[in-house]
Amino acid sequence: MFPFWRLLAGELRILAQGISRWWWLAAAGVTVAGFVAPEPTMLLPLAWVWPVLIWSRLGTQRVEHGLDGLLGAYPTPSKGLLAEWAAGVVLTAVTGVAPLVRMVVTADWPGAGAWAGGTLLVPSLALALGVACRTHRVFQVVYLGVWYLAVNGVAAVDYMGVVRSGGRPAGPSPLAVAAVALVLVGAALAVRTARHATR
Repeated sequence: MFPFWRLLAGELRILAQGISRWWWLAAAGVTVAGFVAPEPTMLLPLAWVWPVLIWSRLGTQRVEHGLDGLLGAYPTPSKGLLAEWAAGVVLTAVTGVAPLVRMVVTADWPGAGAWAGGTLLVPSLALALGVACRTHRVFQVVYLGVWYLAVNGVAAVDYMGVVRSGGRPAGPSPLAVAAVALVLVGAALAVRTARHATR
């Protein structure tokens, strides 16, 4: 267990490497605004589009920095991939923490459930596309498209729970979103394992 936590800490450092302090200050500003906004989910779309360039590093850094051959020799690629995914989940949770706290305080459990599903989905999508396509640009295009549709009221793709009907999230159930997230992680693991086996 402890080796995994060390691996996760390392992946968090890699994911956050090179990020400007101004980025963190802006993220902190969005978090503070999320605590005082009239509606808990009002600033969640902003909080969950701000890290798009960081999420897009998931699954691509080892290729784009020429480390694929070196890291491909690691005997258990699944642990590294799961730690990389967990680092993405942590980033997603941290950037969206203010709406979650507000929803818990007001006992908005459907909203909190939607938040949890989104927290799993975003890094899963980034990781799966990064591993499969080996470039950060595909996730950026796909995610911004889905995000744009959700923000503009298309409930079918609302992974954040911001589209409401009768005060409840109108999008897919959190369990469905979480299931899609797990399928994406499984697909990323399968692709990386297959590549590892051919070395």
